[in-house]
Amino acid sequence: MKNTEQFSQRLFVRALGWRYQIRRAFARFMTAFVVFATLFTLGADSALAADSNPMAPLSLLPAIEKDSFMRKSQGFLVEELDGKIIEEQNTDIAYNPASAVKVLTAYTTIKQFGPDFKFATKLLIDGSTEGNLFEGDIYLEGRDPFFDTARLQEIFAAFKTKGINTVDASLFVSPDFKFVGQTQGQKSAKAVKNLFGGGKKKRARVLRTAGVRVNLKIAEVRTPPQGAQLLTEIKSPTVLALLKDMLSRSDNEMAAIFGQEVGGPQAVARVCRADFGVSMEALSIATTSGLGVNRVSPKAMIAALRGFKKLLAGYKLNLKDALPIAGIDQGTIYKRFEGSELKDVLVGKTGTLKQTDNGASVLVGEMSTLLRGHILFVVFQRGRNTRQLRQSQNLFLEHVLSESGGPGSKYSG
Repeated sequence: MKNTEQFSQRLFVRALGWRYQIRRAFARFMTAFVVFATLFTLGADSALAADSNPMAPLSLLPAIEKDSFMRKSQGFLVEELDGKIIEEQNTDIAYNPASAVKVLTAYTTIKQFGPDFKFATKLLIDGSTEGNLFEGDIYLEGRDPFFDTARLQEIFAAFKTKGINTVDASLFVSPDFKFVGQTQGQKSAKAVKNLFGGGKKKRARVLRTAGVRVNLKIAEVRTPPQGAQLLTEIKSPTVLALLKDMLSRSDNEMAAIFGQEVGGPQAVARVCRADFGVSMEALSIATTSGLGVNRVSPKAMIAALRGFKKLLAGYKLNLKDALPIAGIDQGTIYKRFEGSELKDVLVGKTGTLKQTDNGASVLVGEMSTLLRGHILFVVFQRGRNTRQLRQSQNLFLEHVLSESGGPGSKYSG
């Protein structure tokens, strides 16, 4: 039975590709003919009215192909922004959304912090300066979960602006200080100190590009004394910029860190279920990165996209400001759509699992179309042949685009 199902799935994908190539040219001709005839018959006023009144739902796939898509191994939902359904299949079945879970994580993060929030780290000093040498204690205070070597370079560059090119000091960090990839507190303090000696001399030279030589004697957790002097405050990129990077590259570690910042996967699920009005059966997650066993139905994911869009609009932002633009923004949907009609008219989040739940391939997001304006879409598929599954997703969405009048306004401006 399993081999038969896999063969059926491969046959479906190939059949879709063959038939689509034949239909595509005919569909374009008919679309152009219908649009021309409509404009000629109704005039410019009617054409504008047609643009403002969404088209009726279409049946995008011939019956034989739609029967193949009816299998429970595949679910999809395409809607206009007013909720009118264009195409749907298995919308209430909960699938493994893979990295599309990161959309839920991003929504919860922006709701809690806002898009412009920046994590701050303070550098305080307590010691003496003689010539270009500082001796004493340095203190790092902050809870930036993404504090890394780039931020550390900024810290020591602050000494350079004071005419100091040698730092001989003890390092102390606050209990909540975190060096990326390490647990907060003592382990993070030790990780910073290790960058400046031992077998890490090459990395230490990189850190001294500001021209400051650093010798850290000890590294411990301790709060600064009353008289410590604030030398500088280093801030992270905005939460929105961090999330865009996380969603574009589908960075699992960043997603896990953001998840910790907002209370963990259960907190993300709880917020999303309440805000989007969906049940536990339709949305339950065990990780905020998408790794492992998670469950979201196409209907629940569409509600999440619509909710994310509304949240961003409150800050005068759009989905393109958080999700990567196909073929434009570097990441998982750059090369995939570089030569496609969907380039620059699709923003979205991919998802791929090779082994978990016998594999999954996902694409969710928004498209800009000529006749329907912006439309939301969710495509969930099970299976390990991700190349063929992605190909079928691309063909399906290209057909949706064609049946919606073709590309609309470009997201990149």
